Amino acid sequence: MHVFISHSRVNSSAALRLAVELGKRSVVTWLDARDLEQGAEWDKSVASAIQSASGFVFVIGPPGPGDRWQTFEWQQVVNRDDYLDPSKPLIPVLIGDPDLPGFLKTRQSLVLGDTPGSSGDLADKIVNALNNPASSVDEKKLEIGRKARQQALESFREYSQALGEEDIKRAGIRAVE
Repeated sequence: MHVFISHSRVNSSAALRLAVELGKRSVVTWLDARDLEQGAEWDKSVASAIQSASGFVFVIGPPGPGDRWQTFEWQQVVNRDDYLDPSKPLIPVLIGDPDLPGFLKTRQSLVLGDTPGSSGDLADKIVNALNNPASSVDEKKLEIGRKARQQALESFREYSQALGEEDIKRAGIRAVE
């Protein structure tokens, strides 16, 4: 399994410790701080790594959702609708008490402790969640998320159609003038 680790720059050391611990458990991880090739375009490399990932670990802590690079990573996952698939492992790992982004609220979070060995214990829990992703999903919240997404898409279609009809009317008026 190829697992993408999303993290804020502030949490790079925690993400690296997790990657090392997961590697000891035969989990192949991709971490930009370690795996990005020199001279490569960051956004394209990250998007490609996300595209090829079969699971995700999101290290979330200070400063939280304000990190634009981590937000880019999250957006890539949301654009692919991975968050709506209960068979896709998406594992939030919390440092402290940060705000959880909406697309991860259907998933059970794990907490990274501050004691020696906590990364190893957490890696064991992550491996368990990777092997059984549906066990960490709140199905009721996931269904609410699916319905909300469907309603948003329908509203967008209706809005786009109304704009198109308005443009046709304006074009017709201009042709008459």
